[in-house]
Amino acid sequence: MSAPPSKERIKKLRRQLNRRRARYVWIQNILFKIKSFDQLFVIIMAMFIGIFAGVISAGFRTLIDFFRHSLWGQGALIDVVMEAPLYFKIGIPALGGALVAWFVKRFASEAKGHGVPEVMNAVATQNGFIRMRVVIIKAFASAMSIASGASVGREGPIVQIGSAFGSSVGQLFQVSVRRMKTFIGCGAAAGIAATFNAPIAGAIFASEVILGDFSAAAIGPIIIASVFGTVISRSLYGDFPAFVPPAYTLHSPIEIIFYIILGVVTGFVAWFFVRSLYKSEDVFDALKAPVAVKGLLGGALLGGVAVYLPQILGVGYETMESVLSGNLGLAIAAGLVLAKILATGLSMGFGASGGIFAPSLFIGSMLGGAMGSIIHTMFPEITASSGAYALVGMAAMVAATTHAPVTAVLIIFEMTTEYSVILPLMITSIIAMVISSRLLDGANIYTLKLKRRGIDIYGGKDINVLDQISVNTLKKKIINTIPESLSLEGLLEKLSISSALNFYVKDEDGHLIGIITHSAMRRFLNHQEDIPAGVTVRDMMNRKFEVISDATPIHEALRKMTEMDLEALPVVDDNNILNGEVERTAIVHQYQELLIHTESAKAIANSMKFIQKQYHEKSEVIPGFFLARINTPSTFVNQSLRSLNVRQSYGVDILLIRRTSDGQEKDIIPDVNEKLLSSDQLLVFGKQKHVEKLCTIL
Repeated sequence: MSAPPSKERIKKLRRQLNRRRARYVWIQNILFKIKSFDQLFVIIMAMFIGIFAGVISAGFRTLIDFFRHSLWGQGALIDVVMEAPLYFKIGIPALGGALVAWFVKRFASEAKGHGVPEVMNAVATQNGFIRMRVVIIKAFASAMSIASGASVGREGPIVQIGSAFGSSVGQLFQVSVRRMKTFIGCGAAAGIAATFNAPIAGAIFASEVILGDFSAAAIGPIIIASVFGTVISRSLYGDFPAFVPPAYTLHSPIEIIFYIILGVVTGFVAWFFVRSLYKSEDVFDALKAPVAVKGLLGGALLGGVAVYLPQILGVGYETMESVLSGNLGLAIAAGLVLAKILATGLSMGFGASGGIFAPSLFIGSMLGGAMGSIIHTMFPEITASSGAYALVGMAAMVAATTHAPVTAVLIIFEMTTEYSVILPLMITSIIAMVISSRLLDGANIYTLKLKRRGIDIYGGKDINVLDQISVNTLKKKIINTIPESLSLEGLLEKLSISSALNFYVKDEDGHLIGIITHSAMRRFLNHQEDIPAGVTVRDMMNRKFEVISDATPIHEALRKMTEMDLEALPVVDDNNILNGEVERTAIVHQYQELLIHTESAKAIANSMKFIQKQYHEKSEVIPGFFLARINTPSTFVNQSLRSLNVRQSYGVDILLIRRTSDGQEKDIIPDVNEKLLSSDQLLVFGKQKHVEKLCTIL
């Protein structure tokens, strides 16, 4: 057993640590002085994020090439796959699938899939907080997925990587939530711009899809980041369009009809693509097997399809070039539509990491090319070549899956620099989007993933906070029930001595059969002389009314109250037996408390990262008072905060509990009944001597 370090050695280590702290504080002070110049700070950060996204985009592309050449060898992917032996065609996608599925599950589960929904969720419900580790995990996982043949694109990963970096910059400087979201938009815009050499489309994508915000305060920095991302990309790869477009002329106004038909068909195919994608995920999720086994199985199935159609592997830009130039036959193009949908479904199902933008472009181009071949063969005098329809199909499919038609039109325009095709691009994209939106109940390929998790991205944080409240917790007992035989005089007498918002009418068995609202009671008072004698509650009650149950989401209850202009709603069971009432004021009060609770948790959690990472992490926040992050003392495990009485016993307050479950960290504002787990970390605050005393009991 080694001897403990000497006192001189300990003093030397402490001096080194203090010098490092001083350097850190000095750098941090300089950065925060820059932050004080608000507009200049935002511009500098937008430039910085844009440059990073441009560099990381180039690095990501290089990483993909490195993995692909290591796995498949040199040469174009399709040519290499066609010449590879059968065990290579099946084995490499299977090996890549198993490795990626295990890696993502082990280190960062949010790196699974396309990435954009996770960014949208962070913006809408998590105040823009994204873990920095996502940058590394997503880059490796997506590069391996694409290189091994998974049918995914590189735009989704670069959006998530750029957004994670933008979020990390915002967390470093402790910017406001609005600023944090802008920095995320900067990262997403620069990533798209650098990937596709499309600065306008990158900025519009971030504003239209990620943020849903076109305000000047948001769009300005996003444009700056997009420009700098593109500058870096062009300096490394040159200023060339991603695709060489076919020559295009609108031969006849009648041809617009064919593009409308293409839009309708694309809308239906997009619906089928989105549904099959998530059906495949459901199938794989239902398998009772380790994630690596699922990846192995899904990759092997993908390789089996590639034996016959190797074009489905990877991003597929070479095949898209072929269909745009008219060098792909009708049968192959039509077959690749279904094969690519199957391949992308398999890839997403077994846990590949990558985007769906490129598969959407691929499917749209094949569909447009196939339909264009048929249309041009039937009407050669008044129609363009099949390549023109393939180009329009690309935009239409992107618009139909993402519900971002402006981004779809602009990105195809910038990727091809072909303006003459803009008219059919616009009409086809809008029609395809309308059809798919109708079929998908307003959801798109990104928001549907979140909706399946119970997250309403359009409602944002408000609705998701609301739905933490249950009807059962707000339900109060009803004492103002009346029989249907009660006379008007009896009702008015009850009204004079009651503050009830509604009177509920029950039959003899307790079933709710009618309501008399507060506004209706007011009308009876104002027009009492016009009401005939002998009128009873049965004649005046409203028989058509809204009810809720214990299972009704609170946001749905609030919506019903707003639409019906009610201040309260009755709660009934499955047999329509009245068992309570929920008031609007109770919902609002509980929502305000929860919102403050949530914001406090995020603010306190954000402070954790400024504490140095040691076994006991301590940081002086005001003279004599420390914040410390500690592991749960063994004597605290399975004890509630009420029984521990930490403030009285140790003189400190527990501000936050950080709990890890299934690889996910969750921050909990302490409740007196909360029991501590051995894996929890605690953020405590108190005088230095009290904090140090608590640390000694670990």
